[in-house]
Amino acid sequence: MTSETVEVARIALRLPPFWKSNVRLWIAQCDHAFTFSGTSSDDTKYSALVANLDAETLSYVSDIVLSPPNSDKYHTLSQRLITQFGDSKN
Repeated sequence: MTSETVEVARIALRLPPFWKSNVRLWIAQCDHAFTFSGTSSDDTKYSALVANLDAETLSYVSDIVLSPPNSDKYHTLSQRLITQFGDSKN
């Protein structure tokens, strides 16, 4: 072992509540949270998004949640949310 010590700090990932009225901004905020916490795995980002969605929102993306694609899960889910709620005025 060298005389230098490498310290790695892990920051807990906390996503903001789902913001149906501005999904693009919410996803951008989630992307920053992923960067800040050092989260880069597609599977982890996808799972974090799924865990953060309420039951009503999950019903709109249930096909992706129940049968996720083999790759690009996070991108697939985030794009569906944008498509579904992107023009929402609620």
